[in-house]
Amino acid sequence: MKNRKYKSKRFLLPILSLVLISIVSIASISSYITIKIFKSHMEEQIEKTKISYTQDQKNKVHQEVDFVKETIDFQIADAENILKANLKDKINIAINVANSIYDTYKDINSKEEIKEKIAKTLSLIKFDDGLGYYFIYDSKTNVMLEHPLSELIGNDMTTFINNSGQNLIELFTSELEKNEIAYSKTYFAKPNDKEKEFPKITCVTKFEPLNLVFGIGEYLDIIEKQSKEYIINRFSKTKYYEKDKYIAILEVHDLKGGDDFATVLLNSNKPELIGNKTSDKDLDIKGNMYKKDYLTLIKEKGEGFTEYWYKKPSTNQPELKISYIYFQKDWNWIILSGFYYDDLEKQILSMKESISSYTNHTIKETLFWVGLLSLFAILVAIIVSLKIDKTIKEYTNAIVVYEDNKRKQEHLLIQQSKIAAMGEMILNIAHQWRQPLSTISTAATGTKLQKEMNCLSDEQLNTALTTINDSSQHLSKIIDDFGEFFNSSNNRMSEYNINDILDKTLEIIKAQFIDKNIELVKNIEEFKLLSIENELIQVLVNILNNAADALTLNKNERKLIFIEAYQKKNHSYINIKDNAGGIPENIIDRIFEPYFTTKHQAQGTGIGLYMSEEIVKNHLNGTLSAENDTYEYEGISYVGAKFIIKIN
Repeated sequence: MKNRKYKSKRFLLPILSLVLISIVSIASISSYITIKIFKSHMEEQIEKTKISYTQDQKNKVHQEVDFVKETIDFQIADAENILKANLKDKINIAINVANSIYDTYKDINSKEEIKEKIAKTLSLIKFDDGLGYYFIYDSKTNVMLEHPLSELIGNDMTTFINNSGQNLIELFTSELEKNEIAYSKTYFAKPNDKEKEFPKITCVTKFEPLNLVFGIGEYLDIIEKQSKEYIINRFSKTKYYEKDKYIAILEVHDLKGGDDFATVLLNSNKPELIGNKTSDKDLDIKGNMYKKDYLTLIKEKGEGFTEYWYKKPSTNQPELKISYIYFQKDWNWIILSGFYYDDLEKQILSMKESISSYTNHTIKETLFWVGLLSLFAILVAIIVSLKIDKTIKEYTNAIVVYEDNKRKQEHLLIQQSKIAAMGEMILNIAHQWRQPLSTISTAATGTKLQKEMNCLSDEQLNTALTTINDSSQHLSKIIDDFGEFFNSSNNRMSEYNINDILDKTLEIIKAQFIDKNIELVKNIEEFKLLSIENELIQVLVNILNNAADALTLNKNERKLIFIEAYQKKNHSYINIKDNAGGIPENIIDRIFEPYFTTKHQAQGTGIGLYMSEEIVKNHLNGTLSAENDTYEYEGISYVGAKFIIKIN
């Protein structure tokens, strides 16, 4: 132990080296992290600014376009309200005319004749140079009875659909279910322009006596023209605080596009463009046909944001721009407003310069304080390392003493375990020799008595000698079996058949099991495992002997020990359980501690299970555990201890 004592200043140099390396490393890492954090902070702030700026600007241009849209909607709604009031008066005129004719002829003419008179009378009434007219259809058959477009008269209108996809009969029927006088916005050709459909407000009502529906409509384009002029005039006078902010309005002639697909109606920052035709083939500086993108967007969604390059009014230079575009389909107007990204780039550049300046200043400060603290830390480290060196010296010497004592203790436990194992072996040999020795003694004594009485025949002598020889051979086999257990060649890791190991184990202890009337119940699968045979047998003998001792103290008339062996998921399992009532819960966690035993001092040392666990864990690459198990066997419920050996 003297040579293993701590040598003075053994830890001083490593501690000083570790402190210096740590300080240099911390300084380097600290500087790196500081730079990284500031860069990350800068990128995060820039990203937030981009998102915030973009979203704010998007909200602004969206609101600007929405304001124009809402103004248009108000103008349309106001015009529609005036039209509806006029149409209601006119539809009431038609009802009054129909009632008068019906009351006059209901007792004279048939219903079909009255319908014809009403249709003929209303066909003579026209408004707005013939653009305002009555139409009549049968609500039962949906057949058109009167219309200025003569080709529709007599036709079943049930499946008639206009170019905007409206089924007019379904639309009128649906609205009349809700209101006595119903209004709908429809699209229909004019009597003087049958090639194109125009938006109109249609008013319908039922004439119940004859199952007729009267209708009249007004085209919106005349009032619409006045409303459009108001909107253009209203927003051309709007002044923006920022020069590059403006509203633009295009009137679309053809949604499919083309060289003259739209006309510029309003551009507050570039009035020279007003009245010009525009093409969907116009390119921005990146070669994108951005106006074609307009058309695709409004055809698919009706509104949304689009990105393109456009000359900025304040600089007359192309810049990246985002515009919000809305299609007002009643007027075929594209309304748009946008913002330029270069304003954002200026903000970001300013932020980068500010943050870079701050970062450089912070890094210099950090390096100064790290250097200063490093010098201080080195001085402290030298002082502390000397004290640590002294403390470690004392503890190291104490540990050396402790380790030596521990090794002695372990060696003592191993020796005690061997002695205990030998004692168990001797006891088992004595059990197994008892019957053969008794047989030899009986045969020898009987032969001697017969010889003295002169009644010993040659056959009886041969029988006695054969019995003595057989018993002697059995004793020799017992010695060989126990010698095999102590054979050092079986103390190496090798592959063994589980049945061979269990047979050898049971051969050692079977005599005492027979003496104690213990029944063995085996359930053994056929498999091989990698193990050290003698050490596994020693563990099995220890566990089986403990079970036998517990059963001896148990009051059960039937003493049972179950041995089960199987493989599962690349592990080998050997389970041993008894019906001795189990291990008390207050001590089950301590049974693998050294010198812990519940037996009398003369019967147990408390190292059997401890050494068994050590062997399984350190030599056999496995685990040994114990639990209490409640089970049923042959219709009877039992409780006992269950030991589980799991070998990897």
